[in-house]
Amino acid sequence: MTRSACAVELSGSASPDVPVSASDRLNVEIRQDMKLDPIDVGELNGMIAERPYVGAFLTPAWLAGFFAEPPDGVTLSVLLFRQGSKLRGLVPIAVRPTLTHVCVSFVGGGCGSDRVDLLAARGFEALAADTFLEWLAERFGSSGFLLELRDVPATSSIWGAIQRSGLEHTVPLALQPKEIYTLPYLTLSAAESASIAESPSGSALRSLTKHRRWLEHRCHLGIERVSDVDDALAAFDALVGFLRARWRGATPSALDDPEVVRRHRRAIPLLLADDRLRMIRVQGDDRIIAVFYGISSGRWWGYYLAGFDREWAGRIRLGQIVLSTAIDMAIAEGAAEFDFLKGAERVKYVWPVRERASLDADVFSETSGAQFTRARRATRDAAAALSKSARQPVLSVLKRLTRP
Repeated sequence: MTRSACAVELSGSASPDVPVSASDRLNVEIRQDMKLDPIDVGELNGMIAERPYVGAFLTPAWLAGFFAEPPDGVTLSVLLFRQGSKLRGLVPIAVRPTLTHVCVSFVGGGCGSDRVDLLAARGFEALAADTFLEWLAERFGSSGFLLELRDVPATSSIWGAIQRSGLEHTVPLALQPKEIYTLPYLTLSAAESASIAESPSGSALRSLTKHRRWLEHRCHLGIERVSDVDDALAAFDALVGFLRARWRGATPSALDDPEVVRRHRRAIPLLLADDRLRMIRVQGDDRIIAVFYGISSGRWWGYYLAGFDREWAGRIRLGQIVLSTAIDMAIAEGAAEFDFLKGAERVKYVWPVRERASLDADVFSETSGAQFTRARRATRDAAAALSKSARQPVLSVLKRLTRP
């Protein structure tokens, strides 16, 4: 028996109090939704406050849309890691059976949440991650499993647990990295603000002030943080339209899928009720011309999506103005960090940001079915990389031949 051996308990069962120590075992309780009792909600909120840049995507409000309409053939559950009656950790998972193995993923990863993770109380991170891997082995070890990790922070305790499982021979696993993403964020402090003027960002921000004056001269400008449900949903609908117009005929927008739109429309009223929604509406002459859609947790603000009427804006940098307005509002509310979330788009680097990272990886159990999938995916990825590298010289030759 390993030091973090786990016992599975069904929802609603009681367990005796045990000494509070990070070296003690954790029990795993399985639920089919995020409806937690008030005590659990309080403990979950404490974990979210410790890691708001992850925890904001693990609130019941944010996850409500995912659980309301799971994909066909997928079962969503929440694993609660308990020590006696104390909630020490939590992770929502999606389980999809295949002919050869079971696919397990964190809910929201790769399909709507910019980052997901196993959330644990301070000091219990490693124990909760070890317990999770052991639970996977106990539950799906005979059939084999593939753990698809998408948008998981580089600082997650799950990476250390995977390494320990190999070093200690507890759960034999093979990890196959896939992708790394940049997560820019801005520290909001007096010292940081004072240094901006001397940085390369200083001139860009002065130019932005000029564009803000142009906007104010062009129309009667109205900017407000939305606090009414109907107004928030109307602003979201406007955002859907802006993004579809922006990406028409090219890459699909983030809100092209009707299922994704329904998920957000379910979450927005709940986020607003929890004071986690940061929806900013920009109006020009009583017409919505831009929308900022963000979420918040304590002194952390996250920029999820933003869009604007490009035809109306013309040469005015309305997208940057919207982001600047959101940052100003975050500062006014006493926020300590403004998180631009996933992506290294140039517009985010108008400000002197720092960077985090999140990772995609596949983790395979040792069963033949899972290992066959591992080999097949590795072959497919290698073929795709070879095809891409072979196309580059041809494309460069064509460009030279067609250059005027």
